[in-house]
Amino acid sequence: MSKKILETAQPANKQKNKLPSNDFDLLGEVISPHKYAMFREVYLDDQNQISGYGDTLIKVLLVDGDKSIESQWQTPFENSNPEHKLPTLMAAIQSGQLLQAMTSDVAKNFVSEGMAKQVGEAVTGISDMLDLDTGAMKRNLEGLKGRTNLTKVNTQQVFLSTSSVRLNLTLNVIAVMDAVKEVERKIMQLEAWALPRKLSTEGILTNKADNLAEKLFPSEIPPFIGVTLQGKTYSPFIIETVSSPIVAPIDSDGNRLNITFSITLLSRTAWDANDVKTLYGVQG
Repeated sequence: MSKKILETAQPANKQKNKLPSNDFDLLGEVISPHKYAMFREVYLDDQNQISGYGDTLIKVLLVDGDKSIESQWQTPFENSNPEHKLPTLMAAIQSGQLLQAMTSDVAKNFVSEGMAKQVGEAVTGISDMLDLDTGAMKRNLEGLKGRTNLTKVNTQQVFLSTSSVRLNLTLNVIAVMDAVKEVERKIMQLEAWALPRKLSTEGILTNKADNLAEKLFPSEIPPFIGVTLQGKTYSPFIIETVSSPIVAPIDSDGNRLNITFSITLLSRTAWDANDVKTLYGVQG
């Protein structure tokens, strides 16, 4: 055996270098799967129950996000209070300014001499009520000073509705080997899911479809989506907005290399307490 062969011989236990393939996920080897947001198309059956998921999986880094659950309540009697009907008058009564104004010399002279003479003695008690110094009006106004008709009864909240659950996510995609597959195709798929599958270019009268339903409703709505975040799957949801920058670091072909973008999703229907428990894996 020559000396040259001995010098170039490789040990039998030497680890072989493995070249990365096109589907190699460098970040996936070092980052927890819970750091990703995973999107899939959702299929519903005739009872609007989930019957399956699509084969296309979009996996992107989850940078930030929040979940918004909101219900609407209203106080039905809020605008029926006198404070809303006659705000200036009620404020004057509550503060005592009305009593002060009515007991001024000008008001007393106008009421006692003008109105009392016209009314005369036709109605018993009118003159006493119009006597602002000693009459019932003064006592009533003094009793109203510093008071309001706002109560726990007419401020009771009444339930109106519940909005869809909203997810506001900030995501990131970065190219390690292939900018087209790792960045552009992922953004393209999310944008496609946010739009109708197909919008007809023909009107109802010019549509040549054989099916009457397809003639009346020729276009197809966007698909429903399921998104998995930190082990919890939100489904079925719809993509409301996808906002991604068009100015970013690019390769020689103009493909973006690293972008952070935002996406907003809404639940298909409003949720109840059982839906929240299901999300957290709690039965009953």
